[in-house]
Amino acid sequence: MPFTNSNDFLTGRKPVLFPAGSEVVAVRAEVSLVAADLDANDAGSVLILPAGCVPVGLVYDSDDLDTNASPTITASVGFMNDADTDLATVLATGIQSSRDGTASAVVTKELLRVTASASDRRLGVKFTAAAATKAAGALGLTLLYRAV
Repeated sequence: MPFTNSNDFLTGRKPVLFPAGSEVVAVRAEVSLVAADLDANDAGSVLILPAGCVPVGLVYDSDDLDTNASPTITASVGFMNDADTDLATVLATGIQSSRDGTASAVVTKELLRVTASASDRRLGVKFTAAAATKAAGALGLTLLYRAV
């Protein structure tokens, strides 16, 4: 199931930042999640990687979305499919920051080997394991990228 809420980048109310030169830019976007968004295989977009750009870093941050004493929620990050219902390309798996409301730097060879595309790509999150005790909250991604 796609996430219930969106954000200004995804709806076009806020423009996507494009690097003016060879510099690295950082953009953070978040999505407010409701308890129904925290089941296994729920997925949704969080931000956009502009056409002609490649990622150089990623940070996943989250509120405590699983308040159980033995939390189970686990996430993957990647590029969303056209229907915005699943990850078409997985860039990182096994992220557990939503278990205790922390942040994680995501550094994988898959992320660092992304090549530029002629079109914008939506970066999103898929929960690969459901929350044991669901708690609504925010989930954010900070993407560092550069033009090629």
